[in-house]
Amino acid sequence: MSIENLISRLDKVKGRNGHWTACCPAHNDRGPSLAIKHTEDGRILLHCFAGCDVHSIVTALGMDLTDLFPPRDAGNAPVKPAFYASDLLRIIAFETSIVRILANDIVSGKAISKADVERLSKASDRIEEARRFANV
Repeated sequence: MSIENLISRLDKVKGRNGHWTACCPAHNDRGPSLAIKHTEDGRILLHCFAGCDVHSIVTALGMDLTDLFPPRDAGNAPVKPAFYASDLLRIIAFETSIVRILANDIVSGKAISKADVERLSKASDRIEEARRFANV
């Protein structure tokens, strides 16, 4: 995803030359608390000063974590993003909670909607994606 596409999804954007601030889409932000940086190697870095994690921010924007990184290079070698282990663990913990809630609903005999099934699939994909990043 381009930086322009990301910036267009945010409110109260200010800045230029690779550095911006905007309202964080992951919480009820009245004044810009989200810092955005576009690095020379094409990565997009996000930091919410109110404490929202990156996963919550990209989810609120309808994006995935991979959207914050440049596409594969000409040799098709995957770009290894720089994640802290704590970020990966938070992603896995959050997505696992989605799986756990839906598993409990299924075991309890509750009807599962199509949206629930799609969210379960998305949780599975994100857990696998985090696992791949941890092992790359």
